[in-house]
Amino acid sequence: MTNNAPFFIDNEVIILTQSGIWLADGVEISHEPTRRLFARSLKKDEKGYYLHIGRETKRIHIEDTPYFVIRIDGSPASGYELLLNDETRELLDPTSLKYRPGRLICKIKTNQEEARFLHAPYFDLLKFLEEDSRGYYLAFGPKKNATRIQLAPI
Repeated sequence: MTNNAPFFIDNEVIILTQSGIWLADGVEISHEPTRRLFARSLKKDEKGYYLHIGRETKRIHIEDTPYFVIRIDGSPASGYELLLNDETRELLDPTSLKYRPGRLICKIKTNQEEARFLHAPYFDLLKFLEEDSRGYYLAFGPKKNATRIQLAPI
């Protein structure tokens, strides 16, 4: 019987940056299958986040949010489906959106986690931003009965 080599190096520090970039000891992990595996293997307990791959676990540092919206499909009228970095899809709950310049997040995973919008989906959604005397907002649903989501600062 052969043992597989360990996946993680003992003192290696793994960070998920606020931009959704995985780092190992300060070096970007550029291997796409590894990045996808890490995103799918992310777990949380009372001590924080860790990766669980096979029989191994590794504590990691999350700079902002553990999940990222990498693409949106849909429209303000019909709603949006989010593609997340862990390769899952969820419907956007517009009421969970929170915004500040350069940072847009929403609640996912049955309202238990936050996902930060990466640049492309951020701009795809905000191109529908409207403004009136009360500030900026997004309107969701049919024009006639659209639900107005005021984008209040985080």
